[in-house]
Amino acid sequence: MDIFFILLLSFAILLTVLYFILISSYCYGWLKIKRTVIKNETAVFVSVIIAARNEEENIVKCLDSILEQSYPENNFEIIVVDDSSTDKTNWLIREYAAKISQVRLVTLSEHSKEIGKKNAIRTGVGLAKGELIVSTDADCVVGVNWLSSIVSLYTETNAKMIIGPVSFQDEQGVFEKMQSVEFMALVASGGASLYFEKAIMCNGANLAYTKQVFIDVNGFEGIDEKASGDDVLLMYKIKKRYPEGIKFLKNEQAIVFTKAKPHLKEFMHQRRRWASKGFNALNYETKRVSIVVYLFNLILVVLPLLAAVFMRNTALHPSFVKIYLILFGIKCFIDFLLLFLVASFFKKRKFLIYFLPEQLMYMFYIGFVGSFGAFGKYEWKGRKIN
Repeated sequence: MDIFFILLLSFAILLTVLYFILISSYCYGWLKIKRTVIKNETAVFVSVIIAARNEEENIVKCLDSILEQSYPENNFEIIVVDDSSTDKTNWLIREYAAKISQVRLVTLSEHSKEIGKKNAIRTGVGLAKGELIVSTDADCVVGVNWLSSIVSLYTETNAKMIIGPVSFQDEQGVFEKMQSVEFMALVASGGASLYFEKAIMCNGANLAYTKQVFIDVNGFEGIDEKASGDDVLLMYKIKKRYPEGIKFLKNEQAIVFTKAKPHLKEFMHQRRRWASKGFNALNYETKRVSIVVYLFNLILVVLPLLAAVFMRNTALHPSFVKIYLILFGIKCFIDFLLLFLVASFFKKRKFLIYFLPEQLMYMFYIGFVGSFGAFGKYEWKGRKIN
């Protein structure tokens, strides 16, 4: 084989080793995270904050699920901040709040000249009465013990921030089920990393932190340049101030449910939004993980393409084919192990039949998102954002 491809294969082998070690550590961390036991803790007043924009199809279901909590109704409030919706969202919340005293509508344009999710959350926190801030999204639903599980972990550990599990539900078709498989791996990676006191990712659909901590780190100050990052970038700030203060809530009753994207265009807009924070905004641990994952997936895509285009003899060389299949097999093995563990938690083992197509999809799309996600515009709730 050509010396160029020998070097590429050597680099691919190195990345395989690093990737195997990384995902193996997540498997171990996920198993070692202690399951949170739900207790009858009721002494903490909780403020649930929902930033909503153009969610007329989902907001009522979201509020209904929160109001069905086992947590005492006099010990939590719901603040819905309408981020300049152009549909019936504001009207629906207003009607809801007129009937339910626990629900409060805040229209962002009336309280701030700024728009966007970070400003919506900032406004909600400023008006919150609770010691503990719990955030979710308007297109989510929660179980009856959601708040009880969060408060239980908070009182047990005195956590400064709590990261909760999120899952897709009612997946339709192969594409949505593949997304569900991938999303489980993301949740497991974020949770498992916290076992090693590393914070790499979280999701604003299931996030809690104390109001005092939000004040202590000056909220979104210094991280409000980008529209996204109300969850991960805030987590970085809290992690820097309180290195051991972030905990993962491992309990099936704490899962927040949302829906997968039905179409590829919406899916890519979502992932570009997630990547829009930019590489420089990530902390060291997330950068390290991102580089290994990105380069490993990229080289698995590039190797056969380069061989097929420039070195046809190389592409058919038995040694090349054997080594490539071994590398891909190692990736599939360790990824499947992590997914098997987390699928058991989410009760979605049957979705593992979509594992192989999900692996192939992930390898290709991560190269696109990694290369172009931080550039250009994406669309969110009817807004085009730089």
